[in-house]
Amino acid sequence: MIKITNLNLTYPNTNIAVLKNMNFHLHTGEFVTVIGRSGSGKSTLLDLMMGLVNSSSGTIEKRNKLTMGYVFQRPALLAWRNVLKNTALPLQIEKMPKAEREEKAMQALRKVGLGYAATLYPHQLSGGMSQRVAIARALVQDPDLLLMDEPFSSIDPLLRENLNINLLKLWSRMKKTVLFVTHSINEAVLLSDRILILEEGCFIEEFKIDLPRPRTFDTPQSSKFLNYVKTIHGCLPCEPNMARELKF
Repeated sequence: MIKITNLNLTYPNTNIAVLKNMNFHLHTGEFVTVIGRSGSGKSTLLDLMMGLVNSSSGTIEKRNKLTMGYVFQRPALLAWRNVLKNTALPLQIEKMPKAEREEKAMQALRKVGLGYAATLYPHQLSGGMSQRVAIARALVQDPDLLLMDEPFSSIDPLLRENLNINLLKLWSRMKKTVLFVTHSINEAVLLSDRILILEEGCFIEEFKIDLPRPRTFDTPQSSKFLNYVKTIHGCLPCEPNMARELKF
């Protein structure tokens, strides 16, 4: 689906290299997670893939007519638009007729379990609901690839676990390819087929996560899951929030 070859990014007029000689493939139907410390280049990689910034050198080869949706760290919902109209915004920008775009938006909201909330406004939503609206907005154009930049990082741990399981169910139904960014080792292991470790702009390790699907709330209790967490933890220069997750 996507092949990245010798990708480099240095900020203009500086010597700050954000990404260095990056190479990887993303295959159709995979759920791949990039994990690393703050400032390692995770969000920048997604911005490059989405075309929001340009690389200094290297190539990003995409399958012909590949479409992408982007879920940002914060929902960025427009306060004066209700949930339905926030979800339909990408289709409105494309000048799709109102009735058609609102029907597609309602379908996307139902996929994330928020069909009942279509007439609510952002100030009436919880944090988890707001992020689910953002996911629906990213899905409304039926993209081939979903880019997700720490979408649940600001959500409390119990709700975050629920959102992760719901995301897995949605991914299983829709058969989308997902590239997910997180600081959370546990989250990465629960969600992923593969995990890529990013450090100072380079991929330093790759792990194939051989856990049975569908994954459930019980999956993190298995010894195999905990072994993956321990192994990946050992590859990362540790940040405090990563260290807190390592519990046995």
